[in-house]
Amino acid sequence: MKSAGKQMQIGQVAKQTGLSVDAIRFYERNRLLAAPVRSEGGFRLYSSEDLASLEFIRSLQTLGFSLNEIREFVSLRVNDRHACSDVRKMLDVKLKDVHAKRLALAEIEAELKIALVKCNSELKRGKKSIHCPVLNGLQKSKRNGAG
Repeated sequence: MKSAGKQMQIGQVAKQTGLSVDAIRFYERNRLLAAPVRSEGGFRLYSSEDLASLEFIRSLQTLGFSLNEIREFVSLRVNDRHACSDVRKMLDVKLKDVHAKRLALAEIEAELKIALVKCNSELKRGKKSIHCPVLNGLQKSKRNGAG
């Protein structure tokens, strides 16, 4: 049951959390946030607990967790406050995922730097009919079935 403290309408909650009204409704539709109570006029009314839940969801999104992963966190938060080992496992998996992505991005960065060096080298030669080594390389890789 939600606390009977100060109730806020969706616009107020959006301002306080930095989320859009649409994002808050999206979280409700996707069961990340419990359906709020309604005023007599049908307006959604949010509690301080709802505000804390939205901030929790937003912080997990900032860390790169998917909606399904966030749903697991929310479930653990609501149903089992002593689920630290489960949370640790989820954090460990995400950390490994971030590490793998960082390595992949480093490889892409290295390839881009090499391509840029090739372009700069060709441009420094000052030829009037410049043939871009990067575009020529891409055409060759397409012929070899790599593109």
